Amino acid sequence: MVQIRITSPCRSEFSREVYRPGVISLSRILWGSLGGGLLLLLIGLFSQACGVGVLYPPLAATCFINATCVYLRVARPKSVIVGHFISTVGGLLAVWAGDALARGTSWHVPLKLGLAVLLASAFMQILDADHPPAAATAAIPAILPIPSSALVLPLHMAWGAVIAVVFGMLWNRIFFEFPAPEEEAPRSWLNLCMAKADIAGTGICLAGFILMCLKTLSEAAYLCGLGVMLLGVLMLSTHHFFGAVIVTGKNAADITRIKFPADKR
Repeated sequence: MVQIRITSPCRSEFSREVYRPGVISLSRILWGSLGGGLLLLLIGLFSQACGVGVLYPPLAATCFINATCVYLRVARPKSVIVGHFISTVGGLLAVWAGDALARGTSWHVPLKLGLAVLLASAFMQILDADHPPAAATAAIPAILPIPSSALVLPLHMAWGAVIAVVFGMLWNRIFFEFPAPEEEAPRSWLNLCMAKADIAGTGICLAGFILMCLKTLSEAAYLCGLGVMLLGVLMLSTHHFFGAVIVTGKNAADITRIKFPADKR
């Protein structure tokens, strides 16, 4: 049953039980909608001021999730940053493959779109970075001009995603914890419910973001920022493999832990 909560905003209205889809609350409408709108405004202002081109439509969907669906796992920093980065890579690969296989045919664009979502979906799952808006990030290069060169667009999308992550932390933590606590993620650095590698990777991406913001002032700083951003994304993308569990067998009974040091978080 859908709830309609017409109560004044207070901390209890931002609990996991009521600040979610399926509950129409005055607090979520006011706070979530305002936060989502301000976030996309901020991304647009930064993009114009810094000369870092991004794809706005998928980031708009991220703004909605990070302001109104904050308890979902897809709103966590790793999912947002890595999801947009790797989906851009998948979309660009799909464009290349579609052009090579079907240029000039009636199924040229549909093939690129299908491949884009296929690759983005596979990459996000492999890297444990599921983020639904990033599927649009993958599809857009198949049908529309991109705002920067293909070589740097994935890092530009990670740059835009960092804005969403930082804003989400500042905006949401006024009323509740963000990223939201997860059972499998005990508190670590800064009292955050995130793996230490996630915190470190997000911090490195933030450093890359700051350097990339200097694009109009210093090309060298911007290029350095691209490298730092890539390093942060790589850390976020790969650290989970070192504490993963491999499950095989028809009944998933044969479980083998990878012989790498697990992240103790």
